[in-house]
Amino acid sequence: MGGAIAFLSIIGLYTGIALGLYFGLRKFNII
Repeated sequence: MGGAIAFLSIIGLYTGIALGLYFGLRKFNII
């Protein structure tokens, strides 16, 4: 059970970073 929670938390972390970078770049019209 702990492994699944850790896995989901890591997925959520990377998803949050990816979304943050994506919207950050769009904000500055880089992409």
